[in-house]
Amino acid sequence: MVKNINIDINSVESIINGAVSDIGAVQDDINKIYSDLNKCLSEAFGDEADALREQLTVESALATALCNTLKKFSESIRFAASEFIELDTTGASQMGKK
Repeated sequence: MVKNINIDINSVESIINGAVSDIGAVQDDINKIYSDLNKCLSEAFGDEADALREQLTVESALATALCNTLKKFSESIRFAASEFIELDTTGASQMGKK
């Protein structure tokens, strides 16, 4: 037997907004950390320093991509919740017409 799906869209919105905000704050912190690390290596020279700078660049890009993916995932949850509500509303109105 199928039970009704109850979604408190206000709670979903609040949680998603909080998650997106937290992810943005973490991304800002990560960007600052990598920037500081690059500054520390700015006067260094040699193969090891070049390799570390390259590694920092790649890691920073990976962290940014991960944060962006998490934000998109959060938005997908918001979209899914709104689609369930729309489906429920549409289904209820269609059932009322029959």
